[in-house]
Amino acid sequence: MNTESGDDQLIYGVISERTPRGYVLRLSSDPSISAKGTVFEEAVYYFYRVLSDFLKKERDEGKDIRDFTFMHFDFHELDQVHFLTLVSVPENIDPHKMEMTMTFPQTRLVDLGDTFNQLKALLS
Repeated sequence: MNTESGDDQLIYGVISERTPRGYVLRLSSDPSISAKGTVFEEAVYYFYRVLSDFLKKERDEGKDIRDFTFMHFDFHELDQVHFLTLVSVPENIDPHKMEMTMTFPQTRLVDLGDTFNQLKALLS
């Protein structure tokens, strides 16, 4: 996570889904906050902007945007096409400073090939 600006980062959970037409990313704490793209990078690009707009609106309305951070998650939602990603958001909510990290369950060394193949299938 890049914290070169010195700002604290807030972490938001995102359910990323591989669909036949591309990707859909949804905020885990509010699935109505979403973005689509034909490639993963495009979906991420749009999601940063949607998330930024949403958080700025909530903050401007006096709400605590930390209420939407990644605090709990039902891992049963994950399968061959759904995976968890985390977005770090600086305090100024600048979409150009947001970063996404993909997460996958721990795997045994002998199963790394299968995990790599799953990742490859999700992103290619």
